[in-house]
Amino acid sequence: MEQDYVEPYCQWKREKGYDAIDIELHGFNIDDVKVALKQIEGKYMISIMAEDPRCLHKRIEIPNGIYNLEQIRALFGNGKLNIELPKKVESNKLEILMPKLEFKKILKEDMKNKFISAVECLYANGKIPAFGFMLIASGLFAYKNYIQCYGI
Repeated sequence: MEQDYVEPYCQWKREKGYDAIDIELHGFNIDDVKVALKQIEGKYMISIMAEDPRCLHKRIEIPNGIYNLEQIRALFGNGKLNIELPKKVESNKLEILMPKLEFKKILKEDMKNKFISAVECLYANGKIPAFGFMLIASGLFAYKNYIQCYGI
């Protein structure tokens, strides 16, 4: 007895949190259909096999890194197989690296110390107008850095 091989109709749907694959399997029962996630040569594949008097074998390659493979679901009903592929959630959190903060803290302390020593030197030498100029210059410098950091 020879088996007929069937190529099912497949439709890939893209949704916000997941993608879905709808596969027409009219005439097959749930006991006839086997769905498996396999890794073949480093690539993930969904393998669909079904047998009754007809035979079906379909492989669908799943792109790496896009889907949460542990949460893939397959639902069969009314002659349709629906496979849901939940997308990995991308985090909107920013990672703050401590070395950069430490560097900024050291730089800030160094600038503070240099400013104080310059002010003390100017005040000790009686150069009050230069002291006023230093205050204005430091305010402008701080404003410039604020604009660069926050993009205002």
